[in-house]
Amino acid sequence: MRKLFLLNSFVIFFCCSVNGNIAAPDTITEPVAKKAVLKPYIAPAVLISSGTIIHFMDGTKSAVRDFMQDNLQYNGQIDDYAQYAPLVTVYALNLFGINGKNNFGNRTALAAKSMLLNGLITDRLKNWTDTERPNGEKNSFPSGHTSKAFTVAHFMHRELGDISYWYSIGAYSCATAVGVMRLAKNAHWMSDVLAGAGIGILSTELVYLTHQYKWDNKHIRKLDILPFQFGKNKGISFVYTF
Repeated sequence: MRKLFLLNSFVIFFCCSVNGNIAAPDTITEPVAKKAVLKPYIAPAVLISSGTIIHFMDGTKSAVRDFMQDNLQYNGQIDDYAQYAPLVTVYALNLFGINGKNNFGNRTALAAKSMLLNGLITDRLKNWTDTERPNGEKNSFPSGHTSKAFTVAHFMHRELGDISYWYSIGAYSCATAVGVMRLAKNAHWMSDVLAGAGIGILSTELVYLTHQYKWDNKHIRKLDILPFQFGKNKGISFVYTF
């Protein structure tokens, strides 16, 4: 419980830190600027917090599990492929002349780093929490399929969402379907799926904040994500430069 509390506290602390360190051009626009910067982190903070809380609510988790098994039981493999659908869609649309916010080099780097960061966080938490799945297997929290699905869904949103909101709706709907299928397969608890969704969105958002756009030399605020080791403890640290 202490480990999940620390995770939840870190997410809230990070969102507050980003909000508190943004300098607006003048006092009139400062509140608007702060809200604009904080907004992308609200959804992942809520999802991760909700997942952490429900993780300790055995009655709620069991009720959702029983409902899914009684009404929406599923044993297929679609979720194994659907988790990557938004990523494939971005590049497929590019072939038809629908280009995203960034060029191919930056877009590919952003996608790769988002998935790498998400994988690092998710795998670390799975080993850290060592939660049993509803089907009796190990490494339940958080859901890896769901976190990957929302990582690439948010990537699609960041690249194509300004062209049409339907791209964002389609991406998040696909990711949500993956999460539902993980519940229907009895592979995860509701808490795993909620936390996984939040981690996926947060991973992509952090990478977009970090990326230096070397291919077209855009200047943006910089967030360095660095590994650290303190005694026997290992993890990642965040250094925000503005």
